[in-house]
Amino acid sequence: MSIAQFDVDHILGFLSYLDKERGNSPKTVNSRLAALHSFVKYMIFQLPEYSGLLNRSLMVPFRKTVKRQMEFLTEDEFAAMQNACKTDTALGRRDMLMLLLLYNTGVRVSELVGLKLDDIHIDSRNTATYIRINGKGRKERHVPLWKSTAKYLADYMRDYARNETGNLFANCLDGNLTRSGVRYRLDCLKQKASEEIPSLSKKNITPHTFRHTTALRMLQSGVDISTIAIWLGHESIITTHKYMEADLEMKRQALEKMGDSGHSSYHFTPDASIMTFLDSL
Repeated sequence: MSIAQFDVDHILGFLSYLDKERGNSPKTVNSRLAALHSFVKYMIFQLPEYSGLLNRSLMVPFRKTVKRQMEFLTEDEFAAMQNACKTDTALGRRDMLMLLLLYNTGVRVSELVGLKLDDIHIDSRNTATYIRINGKGRKERHVPLWKSTAKYLADYMRDYARNETGNLFANCLDGNLTRSGVRYRLDCLKQKASEEIPSLSKKNITPHTFRHTTALRMLQSGVDISTIAIWLGHESIITTHKYMEADLEMKRQALEKMGDSGHSSYHFTPDASIMTFLDSL
């Protein structure tokens, strides 16, 4: 390829090919365009004599996308997934610990499978319990655990976590549990839990769903957004702001269900027994 092929016409033609022939979504098309923009900026720096042609390529706009509603779990849905764990087996015990840590800490899946036994800090009374997480960019953070999670984790480490690699989560071959392994187990638990809570069958449950759930629960419990950002390992508080938007959207939908003052749901006529009770107060 030559530099001349990074002009506006070639880029627009490539994006059209992705859309019409490959059938890519606008989000995927934008991802490819972002990569092209990044490379074009690099070429402008390295080859300033082509800056005129390349700067015009940077003006190719991104496509409009529909913002998907954030997936999260309700308390009943999480309880159903816990009930799907067969804790009388080693696999079920591992599934339960996986759910508890995802829900308690909001860790990324890469951080979860990367946990080592040395990253767990539990005292004898479960009063100063936390895990050390090695996050993106080799940034380390400490996340505290609930007493119930700490007790379960301590019991699991005593009974099952004995692999030679020092990993907290091992697979059936005594190797490290992988991200695809976590996703597979979540799919299995979701399928089983959907028999108890049908709403789960309509949701795409991923490790990041638990991360969203943790953040929303903290926000709804009154935890300030800067603390949530530190908890989740976000470098910028702007990244965490999306959870405030999701919480406001949930409240808006709840308000719409209630209706305004003239909505029929407000038309309530108490019976005689209720009026008698109120008169006696």
